[in-house]
Amino acid sequence: MPGQSVTDESVERQGQENLVDDYHDGQAGQEKPQRHGAEIDQGAAIDGSQWRADQVGEQLGHVETAGQAAGHSGIFHVYLVGYIVRDCRRSVKPFRDPLPAPAEPLPARGCGRLFWRRTVTAAQVYCTMLAAGGKMQQPDFTQLKKKVVVKIAISSFVIQFLALYSSEIFNGLYNVQLNALGLSLVERLPHFFKPTIMGVFLAAYLFQLTVMFVTLRPMFQYLQTGERYGQARVAAIKLPWRLMLIQSGSWILGVTAYYILMQWQPESGLPYPISLSLKLAVGFVGTMYNCIVANIHLLPIKRAMRIVDIRPGEYDRFTRNKNLLVVFASALLIGTHFIYFGWFVISSAGASLTMLPGLIAWIAYFMLVSLGLMFISRYEYHQQLAFLKQHISRLLDASVNTREDKVQLLYFDEVGEFAALFNRFMDKFHGLLTGMTGSALLLSNSVQDLSTTTKEVTSTSNMQAAAVKEVVSTMEDSNQITQSIGRTITEVTRIAIKTKEHVEDGTGLVQDTSQKMSEIRKKNTDTISGIRLLTDKIRAIWDIVDIINTIVEQTRIIAFNAALEASTAGEAGRNFQIVAGEIKRLADSTSQSTAEIQARITEIQKAANSLIIVSEEGTERIRQGHELSEQLHAVFSSILDSADISASSSENIEFSIRQQASAFEQILVTMKEISRGIDNLVLTQQQTAQTAEALAGMAVSLKGQAAQFAVGAGEAEATHEKH
Repeated sequence: MPGQSVTDESVERQGQENLVDDYHDGQAGQEKPQRHGAEIDQGAAIDGSQWRADQVGEQLGHVETAGQAAGHSGIFHVYLVGYIVRDCRRSVKPFRDPLPAPAEPLPARGCGRLFWRRTVTAAQVYCTMLAAGGKMQQPDFTQLKKKVVVKIAISSFVIQFLALYSSEIFNGLYNVQLNALGLSLVERLPHFFKPTIMGVFLAAYLFQLTVMFVTLRPMFQYLQTGERYGQARVAAIKLPWRLMLIQSGSWILGVTAYYILMQWQPESGLPYPISLSLKLAVGFVGTMYNCIVANIHLLPIKRAMRIVDIRPGEYDRFTRNKNLLVVFASALLIGTHFIYFGWFVISSAGASLTMLPGLIAWIAYFMLVSLGLMFISRYEYHQQLAFLKQHISRLLDASVNTREDKVQLLYFDEVGEFAALFNRFMDKFHGLLTGMTGSALLLSNSVQDLSTTTKEVTSTSNMQAAAVKEVVSTMEDSNQITQSIGRTITEVTRIAIKTKEHVEDGTGLVQDTSQKMSEIRKKNTDTISGIRLLTDKIRAIWDIVDIINTIVEQTRIIAFNAALEASTAGEAGRNFQIVAGEIKRLADSTSQSTAEIQARITEIQKAANSLIIVSEEGTERIRQGHELSEQLHAVFSSILDSADISASSSENIEFSIRQQASAFEQILVTMKEISRGIDNLVLTQQQTAQTAEALAGMAVSLKGQAAQFAVGAGEAEATHEKH
């Protein structure tokens, strides 16, 4: 695209490749949904993708119109949307013919740059599809089957032919009878390629090929129709042992039949046991070559089967013991030919040192054959490891790490067993993350409840503080009134004539005082009830703290289990072990915070209990003050009834007023202490609210860390269904 950087071009090119690859995968999935182990409702997928494709169609109207005209808009919608919303996460083969770039880039219209480039790339691929007649080439599994069959047939023929005739040439060159006749190399050629041996070889080869394809028929049938999945999984396991049995039987029958036809006097003069051991050794090496090469040719089919587990009875003894069999075959090949060399030297009267270079050359040849067998065995093993590494690397990518993604198996050996265990571990790990996320959500909800309760307690405490301050203000006024009454009583003692008038005034004041005392008593009772309600709510906080501690203990157990599982995974679980450590550290921090909350709650309860005790004492004093007010009212009534004794009564009244003033002062001091206690309670509740907010932040952080490893869980469709 003109004016585009190298990075942008690579992104666009990768997007083109992924879109076409997704289209091929999707078409194969529509034709053979059982092959991938999932039943897909294609109509629902098209309808569910229609809206977003229509939005893209507003920006690419000409592409949408062309797609509808070609009758492929539904398919285009599915794969266009599927391409846009997923990450380019699979390695694909490069395009043979690059798509043409548009004349000029279209505006993004609020979309991200990468989203727009993917949309434009999808339109380019779709236009190319329309230019090709509205069709894209589907994966042709019939061609894949033919290629595999041809490769197996050719490789099997070449391997067996080379094994047989390398042995025949060796026996012809180092032949006791032919040496005795003094035949040259040209004269010995007819002995190398006997028609009888060639006929027996072709018959054995055709029989072996028939058995191979009959054994592998379930794999080919599954590749074409999606049927016989269970037999297809184990077909490759049976192949090596059947080939070994056929090869051994063919060599034994062929050598025995040849010796019988020659009346146990073959032209080579080679004894039957030595000849049979040589043929069996060469045949066993050829069988090992044939089995390993056939397994390599079957790798594309195994990848298409997408095996992700090992079922009971799926035990690949050949692959598990392949290295031992390779060593045994090499040792058998070299050992039997050494025995033959010994017999040849002993039996050849004309043997000399001139034959030594040839013997050394043949020994080197057999060693190269053995090394080649070891090489292809290691090559097959490294192919399996590379495939496993590719899948694990893709799963470790957070953008595609879903519960449905699995590591695929190629063989049911130790590596395949590891892959199956890894898949089981990933399932358990995702379950652990799901539980961790739920615990974090529960912790968040509990913290929210704690925060709400704290706010309510703080609001109630503020109301109580305001009420207490109002009571203190009222009591200060009452104290001033009491002092005024005292001064009035002094004047009553000095001015007896005006006693009645002053007593009437005093009676009114006493009544007011009694009413005020009743109000103070009621308000003090309400204050005590509010403080007790506050104490009950503080007890409720204990329950929330216990829930948090329970969650913390569960989180620690989860973190311990995660660390244990990660340690069993070795190097691959290091990252998970780090995450488990972080989760444990977060749980410890949460435990410390809850301990601090418990300490604060204990202090609050102590302060509340002290406040209740003081308030009850204040109530008692208020009751006493109220009784004194009633007594004062009775005294004033007596004064009104008998003005003559006002002088003596005034002294008693003065004394009572002094007691009342003292009681008021004590009540006033107590109420001020209650006010300070409530202020401290409000401050403590504010600190509790801050702690709750810190716990809420920890819960959000815990959910975020769990979400980093569980991203996309439940969003991807299943890639395999057990048959």
